[in-house]
Amino acid sequence: MKKSIATLLLLFLIQPCLMAQNTATLIYIDQYKDIAVKEMKRTGIPASITLAQGIIESNSGQSNLALNFKNHFGIKCKSDWKGETTYQDDDTKQECFRVYGTAARSFIDHSDFLKTRPNYAPLFELDPVDDSAWAYGLKKAGYATAPDYPRKLLKVIADFELSQYNFPELAKEDSIAATNKATIVKDTIKIVKSDTLKPIISADSLVAKEIAPINKDTVDMVQLSNVKGLTAIEKVSSSIPKAIQSIELLKTETKKETVQVADTLTKEIKKPAINYPSVRFRINDVPVIWAKTGSSYLAIANTYNVPLYRLFEYNEIQETDLLPNDQLVFLAAKKKEIPKKVYTIKANESLYSISQAEGIQLNFLKLYNPKASDDNLKVGDFLFLFAPYDAPKKLNPFNKKNN
Repeated sequence: MKKSIATLLLLFLIQPCLMAQNTATLIYIDQYKDIAVKEMKRTGIPASITLAQGIIESNSGQSNLALNFKNHFGIKCKSDWKGETTYQDDDTKQECFRVYGTAARSFIDHSDFLKTRPNYAPLFELDPVDDSAWAYGLKKAGYATAPDYPRKLLKVIADFELSQYNFPELAKEDSIAATNKATIVKDTIKIVKSDTLKPIISADSLVAKEIAPINKDTVDMVQLSNVKGLTAIEKVSSSIPKAIQSIELLKTETKKETVQVADTLTKEIKKPAINYPSVRFRINDVPVIWAKTGSSYLAIANTYNVPLYRLFEYNEIQETDLLPNDQLVFLAAKKKEIPKKVYTIKANESLYSISQAEGIQLNFLKLYNPKASDDNLKVGDFLFLFAPYDAPKKLNPFNKKNN
């Protein structure tokens, strides 16, 4: 009996740690999936493998090497390294490790490390989307000494569905006509070349994002040093993490929201930096169209055989005649969540624009982020797009009962 009670107590203690680690990994993926895809295009290393290695080697960005030296892959100095170094205990005492200025440079050097060493050459003859072949190939080439390293990689890839990032062209909804891709690329290039316009691209618009260059000097890591319950966390006291700020910084108290149709007509809706297709497509598996300013809601309802009053409900707006802006119009109810996803806030966004861009109901977005309001959205902070039952209370700056 005593043994059973002790086992139950142990499970209760372990569970919060596992949940917190799960959320930390989701945030890590959201932060670094783009650079992993970019490196896959440059070198041929599957993005799923890069992300899984980063998660394992850096403990989802929480290791001492990742937090303090931006080394996400535990790469040691070797004789050809000319950059900064640090000495840490690893397999032996005080081994030499590489130090990077940004996390992005760590990802780039990881790709170059594999690409330029003869023992890893056989990897690049493998199918670039075969996770299993790459996982076992890395072990065979001597990347890690742990006998279960391939299984660890493949478990992380499966648990967090990382294989999807090996197909960035499919990250956009699969119903988008292929003929629209050329237009998206063309218009995005124009925006990137503009000296005065900075594109605002949703987190899932990888078709457009693959064109925009990543500034390797500004991409940085997510620090989770203030999350209670995480194992192997190195505390960093120098500064508060950019993307995960303490709730004490949020001085404005948000009034409790009631579940009702939102009045969004007075909110300015920014035109996105991508071109949505001219035909019906899907966001979060919900049918939607991109409609122009002045279009008639009644005409849209008739064209797509949707009751007019339902059209207003689906888009969480009050009844009106014409569209005041170019905007997305959903033809069915948006989903209540997007499992396993967090959203990184960008410039000039509102809760409503995020709910439309991601296909999630506004009321549920507010429910998952009770402290969030349009007045305190900060670039680089994040929002939960799913019920954050496994989230540590101090992880999300908009989480309830933080102060």
